[in-house]
Amino acid sequence: MEADNRLKLQGIINNYMVWDDTINEYAEKFYENYNVYPNILEANEFTLNRIDLAAQKHPDRIVNSDDGGTIETSNIPYEGLSAFIAEKYSLEICLDYDLPDGSFTLIFDEDPDFSGEEIPDFEKNKEKTKIYHFDKKSA
Repeated sequence: MEADNRLKLQGIINNYMVWDDTINEYAEKFYENYNVYPNILEANEFTLNRIDLAAQKHPDRIVNSDDGGTIETSNIPYEGLSAFIAEKYSLEICLDYDLPDGSFTLIFDEDPDFSGEEIPDFEKNKEKTKIYHFDKKSA
């Protein structure tokens, strides 16, 4: 097994109504610690579902990466968030089943390779991939 040399910072969301501010605060701490912004956000399914529900309270900030429409204006069905976009960085959203509820990990991976992860059965059955991102910049 290879050593994991990626830069990491653990975080916790105590209030999902301000989940985006919490992630942004941890991303700034990450930058202070490592002098680089993270590019991956990992959380378990429960945490990502709670983030998604809170994000949907701001449908104008959930943008389709393909056509630029929001979940209200795009013709493509909404399947969940794939990324979190801020002014200075963007985070690809990934599952980590081993993290506790409410916890997340910010990671900087210079050369991320998402092909090594086993795809859960419920993901294999989806025909559409997640193409929507949460636009923190418009806050």
